[in-house]
Amino acid sequence: MSKAIVIPFKAEHVEVMDVRDYELNTTFTLANVQTALKVFEMSKKAGTIICEGRVIAIMGVQDLWPGVCELWVLPSKYLHEYVFQFSRTILKAMNSGILNGYHRIQIRATDDELHNRWLKFLKFEKEGTLRKYDNLGNDMNIWARVKE
Repeated sequence: MSKAIVIPFKAEHVEVMDVRDYELNTTFTLANVQTALKVFEMSKKAGTIICEGRVIAIMGVQDLWPGVCELWVLPSKYLHEYVFQFSRTILKAMNSGILNGYHRIQIRATDDELHNRWLKFLKFEKEGTLRKYDNLGNDMNIWARVKE
């Protein structure tokens, strides 16, 4: 089994990855996507996950206010082939100490078995459902890891 590596995110990485259809139909319909990608690149709070020469995902955090951030993930169509490597990489990053400055880390994800199981594995707790949240009318769950 090959190992995933993480490199600093650059906006050009999106151009060489096969973005998953869901994100193409939601996130990439927003007018400011390219600007946001450049902001994430300049923030130095994002990484590109590569396995077997493929960009399998891009992940990062966006500060919401002091001590609070939102984790985001942009998956490729091939992520399902590298679920173990991806999940292990994310868990390792989250446990590495890079998020120690936050007392709350949150993430939004579609309300389905795959995302719900994955976020439980990452030690997130479901806080609620955002009804008809995306432009397609899908429900999203809001999850958080909170330091007590």
